[in-house]
Amino acid sequence: MSTPIASSDLTWLLMDRPNNLMHVHGLLILDELPDWDKLMSAVFDRIVTKYRVLSQIPVQRDGDWFWEDDVDFAMNRHLTRVVLDEFTDETLRQYVSSQFSIAFDRNRPLWEMQLISGPTDDGTGAVLTRFHHGLGDGIRLVQLLLGTCDPSTGAAPGTVGLPGAASRGRLGTVLHVADHSVRDTIDYVQRAGAVAVEAGRNLRASINPLDLQHRFETALDLVTHPVRFIDAITSISSEGNAWANSWREIGRLVLSERADAGAWSGHPSGTKGVAWVAGLSLPAVKKAAKTYKATVNDVLLAAVSLALTQYLREQEVEEVHDLAWLMPVSLRPFDGKLPSSLGNHFAVVLLSMPLGIDDIGELVAEVHLRTSRLKHSAEPAVAFGMQQVIAEVPGSVARALTDFFSDKTIGQLTNVPGPASQLTLVGAPVRTVLGWVPTSGDQPLGVCLFTYDGTVSVGVSADLRMIRDPQRITELVQAHVESIIDSAAALPKPARKRPAPPSQPPADAPASGAAIGRASCRERVFAVV
Repeated sequence: MSTPIASSDLTWLLMDRPNNLMHVHGLLILDELPDWDKLMSAVFDRIVTKYRVLSQIPVQRDGDWFWEDDVDFAMNRHLTRVVLDEFTDETLRQYVSSQFSIAFDRNRPLWEMQLISGPTDDGTGAVLTRFHHGLGDGIRLVQLLLGTCDPSTGAAPGTVGLPGAASRGRLGTVLHVADHSVRDTIDYVQRAGAVAVEAGRNLRASINPLDLQHRFETALDLVTHPVRFIDAITSISSEGNAWANSWREIGRLVLSERADAGAWSGHPSGTKGVAWVAGLSLPAVKKAAKTYKATVNDVLLAAVSLALTQYLREQEVEEVHDLAWLMPVSLRPFDGKLPSSLGNHFAVVLLSMPLGIDDIGELVAEVHLRTSRLKHSAEPAVAFGMQQVIAEVPGSVARALTDFFSDKTIGQLTNVPGPASQLTLVGAPVRTVLGWVPTSGDQPLGVCLFTYDGTVSVGVSADLRMIRDPQRITELVQAHVESIIDSAAALPKPARKRPAPPSQPPADAPASGAAIGRASCRERVFAVV
C-alpha cells in the first residue's frame, strides 16, 4: 500500500541534520519489569495495528514522496531489549543521551522502543521510545507512547490545542478575526490617544536638558531596534487586544535578532546530553499559580527563567538578556484519547522569555503578560501558514527558511499535560513519564515540561559542545520551582472582607423588588464597563 506523505509531515522528515535529528524521545520509568512477550503483544496490538505508518517507510518516486509498506516488517527490529552494566539514574541518563545522535535507518519504519534494565532482574527498568517527527507532532507521539499503556479510567491526559478553532471553520475564523480587529483597533486608538495626551503634558513640563537628552536617546534606541519599537507601540493596547498582540508577535518572529549568550554560542556538535528531574508537586505549583494570579504554565516558565538566569551567571556571562524560544502549539484540540490519525497538526510560535528578573512576583507577572499576549494573537495561525509555504518550496529553500526562524531562538520549549492518575504497562506500574523535544538549525537546548499523576517532570536535552552541564539546569529548575512555591506560601493572605450590613432604603423609596433589581443591574454593568 502506498500513501502520499503530507507536506506538513515531509517538512520534518527532510529536516534531519547530523547535529540535530528530528526525533521525539520519551521515557517511562517503571517500578517493575513487564513480561517481555506480553509487552511485545501489547505494543503490536495497541499502536502498530492502529497506525499503518508504523509499518511503512518513506520512499521518493518521480520527485514525490510516499509512505509504502515495509514488506520485511518485524516487531523484533523495533522493540528490543537493552541490558546495562548497572541500572542507576546515571547509567540510564548516559545511555539515553547516547541514543539522541543515532539516526534511523530509512529502509525501516522510523521508530523504535527499548526495554532497558540492569543485569539482574531487580524489578526496575524503563522503556525508551524514539519516533521521527515526520510521523507526527510531539503531542500525538506522546499520546502514542501513552497508548501502549493499559487502558485505565481517569488516566487520560487533559485537553490540549486551541479551543474553538476546529468548530469555527474558515468563514467563521474570518468573521471572528474581522470582529476582533474592529473592536481591538478602537481599543488601541482610544488608549493611544490617552497616552499621547499624557506624553505631551510630560514633555511640556520637562525643562531639564538632560531629561530631553534621555528622551532623544530612548527614541533613537527604538528606531535602531525594530523589535523594541514594535513592543513600545503595541504595549499601549490592553492585554487581550488580539490585533495589537498579533502585530507584536509576528513582528518579533520576523525581525528579532538571534538570542545568543556567551555560555552557549557557536554551532552544535551533535553530541547530546540529557537530564531530568521528576516528582515535583503539581498541587503545590497550582497553589502558587493561584496565589500569583497566573497559570501553572506561567509558574513553570518562570522557574525555567530563574534557572537559566542563574546558570548564565554561574558561567560568568556578564549581561543576561531575554531568550527567544520556539514553542509548539497544537491546532487540533483533542481530549487525551489516541487521535484517529497521526501526522503534524501544530504551529511553532516564538516566545520571548524574560531573564534577569530576580523578584519572583514581578517575574511571574511578566511571564503571564507575555504568554497572555501570545494566546490572544493570530501568530499560531500565521506560523502554521508559514510552515505550509515552507513545506511546498524546494528542499534547499525550505531548509534556509527553517534555519532563518530557528536560529533566532535558543531552542524548543514545550509543556505537555499528561495523565492525572498512574498508568501501568502490561501490569507494571509507571513511576515517571518524561519527554524531550527535537531541536533544529543551530539550536542547542530543548526543554519539555510534563505533568503526570500529580507531579511535574522536566526533561532537558542539550548539545554538549555549547551547554556542558544540562544536569545543572535541571537542578536549578527544581530549586526554583520550590522557591516559587515557598515565596507564594510566605505571602500574606488577603484579609477577608466582612459582608456589609444591608442598607436601609429611605422612607420614601419604592418598595418594588423589580425597581431594586433594575438599579442593581445598572450598577453592575457600570462597574464592568
